Amino acid sequence: MSDGMLQMLSLPVRVNGINALWLLAIGLSALPIALFNIVWHRHSQVKANGLLVNLLLASATCAVVATNFGTLVVMAEMMALCGAFLTGRAQSAKLWFALGRLGTLLMAWSCWLVWSFYGTLDLGQISLLAAHAPQNMLLWLPALVGFALLAGVIPLHGWAPQPQASAPAAALFSTVVMKVGLFGILTVSLAGSAPPLWWGVLLLVVGMITAFIGGLYALMEHNIQRLLAYHTLENIGIILLGLGAFVTGLALNSSSLMVLGFIGGMYHLINHSVFKTTLFLGAGAVWFRTGHRDIENWAGWAKNAADFAFYVGRPDGDGCAPPLNGFAGEWVIYQSFFKLSTSDAFIGRLLGPLLAVGTAITGALAVMCMAKVYGVTFLGAPRTPEAENATRAPR
Repeated sequence: MSDGMLQMLSLPVRVNGINALWLLAIGLSALPIALFNIVWHRHSQVKANGLLVNLLLASATCAVVATNFGTLVVMAEMMALCGAFLTGRAQSAKLWFALGRLGTLLMAWSCWLVWSFYGTLDLGQISLLAAHAPQNMLLWLPALVGFALLAGVIPLHGWAPQPQASAPAAALFSTVVMKVGLFGILTVSLAGSAPPLWWGVLLLVVGMITAFIGGLYALMEHNIQRLLAYHTLENIGIILLGLGAFVTGLALNSSSLMVLGFIGGMYHLINHSVFKTTLFLGAGAVWFRTGHRDIENWAGWAKNAADFAFYVGRPDGDGCAPPLNGFAGEWVIYQSFFKLSTSDAFIGRLLGPLLAVGTAITGALAVMCMAKVYGVTFLGAPRTPEAENATRAPR
């Protein structure tokens, strides 16, 4: 076998401080999903999907630790294909398949542009070459759009609400697939030399739009799976705000802005992996017994079922209100906006207060959404025989 073929078949990997956090986030989601999936297969309407779940998790892990941009794109494509087959419904699968291929084409286009410009796809070599040559961020722009589609960033979020997907699949989409999309966004933002200011501002604006609109959509939803999916978009937007503040601080050479944005984004990333996985699997446990995904039909079920300890134990993280857990990362991101408002750049002084106000409103929407879910499912009287006679999910 030739040396060139061996290089093509090799998978160079590297674990550093950044992708180690993504590995932790993936692992925190993978363990409960794998355990829940064992029981999930006992349901008469559920098809076995253990192989696809394992392939998706393996692809996501390889994508995060890859040192070659081409390998990152290939692993992201494998992960997206597994997600398409996990949807289980023809219409949802076709939509996800089409949008996933669109994202892959954009990433492949960026690969070709980068290869033509640098002569390599190795991220380490690209950083060395970019340090001695003018940086052209337009090379990475198609990949940015492709990874934004994978992350469910609005307006590229059409695939994200999967109301008929199984609970493990829905949890994987929200806590693993979208996280890899965010990792890709950060990777292309840091590829080469320091990014320009407009790149960081773009991430901040898109993150704010995603967080705010995702919160509005979640507040209007009654299908629990769509509600949690839209609420995930809000969380993705908040994490993207932190990453945007980090990239903007890098462009402005502001170490304090970089630190605040990165810590806030990463803390919310880890928190989201824990509480959103629990919420999706808890919703699946309730559907397991009631057969309903509409929260109006869940009223009163908690009086007879012990699943509430598993399902509702996590709005403390999802509510994003002090002194609850989800607010911790969001508060650090607030601090980054206050720092941005004192920067020398006019756009920073303009955006800082606007982003702080927008994030506060988004947090209020999250609290209202969780209050609605809690009130309907716990304080209402049973409206269906399934809810009135509900029992705990099997172990």
